[in-house]
Order: sequence, then structure tokens, then C-alpha cells
Amino acid sequence: MTFTFDRLEKRLGTYEFISVFENILTDRGSELGDPVSLETGIQGIQRSSIYYCDPMRSVQKGAIEQTHTMLRMVLPKGTSFEFLTQWDVNLIVNHINSTPREILGERTPYEVALETLGEDILKAFQLKPIEPDKVNLTYKIKSVISLNKLIRFNR
Repeated sequence: MTFTFDRLEKRLGTYEFISVFENILTDRGSELGDPVSLETGIQGIQRSSIYYCDPMRSVQKGAIEQTHTMLRMVLPKGTSFEFLTQWDVNLIVNHINSTPREILGERTPYEVALETLGEDILKAFQLKPIEPDKVNLTYKIKSVISLNKLIRFNR
């Protein structure tokens, strides 16, 4: 995970990374088990503060649990992520982030992120809005992913 944080910091720049990821709230998954390396940036300065939820207390993560539920609608538990490309992940994330949330006053996470972070940051993360009538949070989105893989493979 440190490699991913370092890549993001290089892409965004240290200042932008610090402003976007000042605090990170997560569970105690093994991928986030080395907080010092995650919190320390490529310049050797603290870039983030990592906070861990208590075990079995998903309520401490707030609205992220709704996002996790939506992810599981597309990729049910037990689904292998081995063959997912970055393009596949971006497509799924864009659909999830284009779904309105009650907690956001029926706005989408994409709209709120656009207001908060700006278009340049969203482009750096390759985030795009999906039209409301095109949002798909079902397992069927995997057929779109498979079709696109087939098209890319046959080029």
C-alpha cells in the first residue's frame, strides 16, 4: 500500500496529497499495517495521519460502509479481483460515486468531491460522472467489463 500512496503523492504532488489525504480512517487490514511508512511521504515528511477503527465496529467508519455494500453488489464476496484492471476498477468506482446519497442531501459523492477537491484532482484519479440513468450497481456491470476486455484483447 505504501507503493500506492507514493505513486499518488508523485502524481498529485506532496502539497495536494497532504490536503486530500490529511486523515485516513481504516480497518486493521494487513495492507495498512505499517502506519509509519504510509504516513511518511516521499519527501520524508508526514503526509497523513492513519486512524484505525476498533475490530468488529464497522459503525465507526460511517458512510464508507454504504460504499462497501455497493461494491459488494457489483463484486460479491468471494469474487477474485485478480483479473480486474485499473480501467475496471475506475468503471466500478465511477458508478458507485455517481449514486446519490441521502447523507449528502441526495447529491453524489462525485458532485461533492468536485466541489471540495476540484476537477484537476478528480482527473488525476481518473474519476468521471456516470449519467443517472446509466448507473449500474449490479453484477451485470461485470459483463460490460468482460466485453471491454474482449474488445481490447482483439485489437
